[in-house]
Amino acid sequence: MSNHEEEQALEIEALQSIFEEGKELTRISETEFLIKLVPFPAGEEENHVGVTLHIVYTADYPDSPPEWSLDDVKLPDDKVGMLQAAVEEVITSSLGMAMVYSMAEACQDFLKQHNQKILSMHEEMLQRMGQTGEGAQEEGEDEDAGDDEDADGPSPEEEWKGLAEKALCPEADRITTDSFAKWKTKFDQEMVACGILKREENKAKSGKQIFLDTQKQKDSAPDATDGNGKPDTLVYDAALFGEDGMDDLDDLSGGDD
Repeated sequence: MSNHEEEQALEIEALQSIFEEGKELTRISETEFLIKLVPFPAGEEENHVGVTLHIVYTADYPDSPPEWSLDDVKLPDDKVGMLQAAVEEVITSSLGMAMVYSMAEACQDFLKQHNQKILSMHEEMLQRMGQTGEGAQEEGEDEDAGDDEDADGPSPEEEWKGLAEKALCPEADRITTDSFAKWKTKFDQEMVACGILKREENKAKSGKQIFLDTQKQKDSAPDATDGNGKPDTLVYDAALFGEDGMDDLDDLSGGDD
């Protein structure tokens, strides 16, 4: 037996004694074996993550790294690369001596640091929306009750409930009644200057207002005459007020009936 084979045999014997109690080590051949790893093998806490370290000795191990891989990985996808990098770091610093236990220890330490329940896509969505477990339960109840509702699709409240999470713009940028009024005044002035809008002084005046304005002007004029030296007579025109003079006469004459 060469020195390399002897070192390998001694290491496997030591690993079997370490992982024997929980039967974490499974030997495939004299040079190949599996070590099943979880954060808390004694069960002192719940294990949410785990991995199996697959080792194959090379002919000149430990002077060269073993062939290795991570099997049965139970970790979020973004954590797998981080674990592989941690194992590679151990290998680089351990060349020339038995390193499999150090590799397993690095895996177990990483699993303890990231021992969090792996969420499904649906659970991740609920977590991002800030919903609690009660909210998820209510959603499940709503789905059960949905069988009794119309199949026209979700209600507007369900479809747009995500808008409640939208952040409002800064208060200084919000439109108020005063800011809108100032903008409208400036806008109208610009439209008039461009000739798009035209201001008419009497645009908002009714026929009655125009008549009263004319009467005031005549009353204020001194010695108003009709051109023949006689005072100008003010004539009431019912049509200016949208009134029918004949109807008024009929009402007057009908009062005797």
